[in-house]
Order: sequence, then C-alpha cells, then structure tokens
Amino acid sequence: MSNKVNERRERNLQKAVEAENWIEVTRLLQQEENNAERRDRYHHKRSLEENTSRNTGKKRERHEILASSDPNPEEALTLKELKQNIHKAKETLVPIDRKIIEMVAEEGLSYRETARYISKYYKKMSDVTVKSHYLKALNNLAPLLNDYR
Repeated sequence: MSNKVNERRERNLQKAVEAENWIEVTRLLQQEENNAERRDRYHHKRSLEENTSRNTGKKRERHEILASSDPNPEEALTLKELKQNIHKAKETLVPIDRKIIEMVAEEGLSYRETARYISKYYKKMSDVTVKSHYLKALNNLAPLLNDYR
C-alpha cells in the first residue's frame, strides 16, 4: 500500500483519537484487514479458519474438515515397496529400453523427444522404433509387477 494512503489513515486516526470517536478509531484500525478480506472474496479465496456447518448445525473450522493427502503408514509402506519392485523390474531390461521407459512413462516425454535423446546418446532410432521398444519393455515388465495391478 502506498505511503500516501498510510499517511492519510494515520492523520484520520489522530483526528478520531483527539475527537474521542472510538467507533471511527476501531474502523480505521480494522480497515486494512477488511480490505484484505474483501480482496479475498473478490478472488474467491477461502480461509481455513472460516466457519462451516453441515446439516447437523455444528460449526467447525474449514481446516477441521479438509482431508489430508498424506498416505497413512500402510499406504506409505506399500508405495515404498512398489517403487523398490519397479526399480528391480527395470533392472531386468537392457539399458536402452530402461531409458526409454524412464523417459516416456516416468518423465512424460513424447516418442519423438525420446528418439532424439536415444539417437544422440545411444544409437540412431526413430520415434516408431522407440514406441516399439517401449511397448515391448512394458510387456516384459507387466508379469514382474502383476501383484500391483
């Protein structure tokens, strides 16, 4: 906020204190917070401290009803085990196929981008050949990771 606005608010606050207009003093002290709340409403922002109620009539703060995206301990252990098994399964592939799987499946690159990389660092390959290697590698990995389907 600009200095002019702050200076004007301070002058108005001083005048209100001198006039002992405590309602105006309170309004001026809360003005900045009220403006921030108004901006948030305009931009459809919601506060976690906002009170919400359901049909039960019980009021709770929004953060009490938000679901956590953190996995519980069992899910975390399963995810860790899955990552280890995927890593082991990828180790059974030849290095080019492993790199193709990593680039296409994990990094989300296109066959064309992957083909450019493979051609530059391994051997010349077209995007159709990369797709063929990718599909064959997936077929080789599928039985090894069948427990996680």
